[in-house]
Amino acid sequence: MAIQSTIEYEGPGEGVGNGNGKALGHIKQAMADGVYTMDITGIDATNHGSVDAVTPPTTLADGSMMNTEVRAGHIASVAGPAGGEGGSLMLETDSSNGRLRVNDAFSSAQQFKLGDLHDLSFDYNIESSDRADVIPVIRVAIDADGNLATTSDRGELVFEYAYQNLGSTQTGSWQHADLAGDDWNAWQRSNGANHDVYPDIQHLSNWSDADGYTPAGGIHFDANSVVLGWSIALGSGNGTDVMYLDNLHVGGVTYDFAI
Repeated sequence: MAIQSTIEYEGPGEGVGNGNGKALGHIKQAMADGVYTMDITGIDATNHGSVDAVTPPTTLADGSMMNTEVRAGHIASVAGPAGGEGGSLMLETDSSNGRLRVNDAFSSAQQFKLGDLHDLSFDYNIESSDRADVIPVIRVAIDADGNLATTSDRGELVFEYAYQNLGSTQTGSWQHADLAGDDWNAWQRSNGANHDVYPDIQHLSNWSDADGYTPAGGIHFDANSVVLGWSIALGSGNGTDVMYLDNLHVGGVTYDFAI
């Protein structure tokens, strides 16, 4: 089953819009405002091999482009653990060689400035993990100078639980990670390298304020840098894991992963 998506119509007494009449008008207005919920279904990518398997991009209902990358693992839309609402995204790695990604690239109309990234959060549930400091990772794609005609200044902000000083993770129950509200630490991936040692691990507010931050050997991000999209990631040396994710908020958009 291919990846599918629907933008919800949240009018009184209404469910998901059917693309007709009043619902369509409300959905278009929500998209123009940049505040809406999108149901994502049909994700199912398995690859137990040692080389990344990358799917071609699928155009979602809001015009963004989504694809998956899988090595030694499995990503799927599933019912998920008890307490989830209508399903979730399962991320399962076979070993420390596992590498999982769900990527979403914004259309030009959806891009916004890093200084306006006031909502970045998600729910997660750890069924099992070899480590007590790992949850799904959010990676935010950034164009440093905001000029989309130049591409050599692009990178990612990477938000990992292990750098937050939050203690050991909890298994078997749904948890909430508020990356923007709690001003999580992030490191930069740029110029083909991970800039992931102190002092280059900085709070989101330092990356996104007017002065911004430039890591050693990296590129400068600040409030005027442009957010190009996001990724959900798990793996790359983190052992064998089974985790679930739902209700990802990026800016004004909620991504509801369903069966």
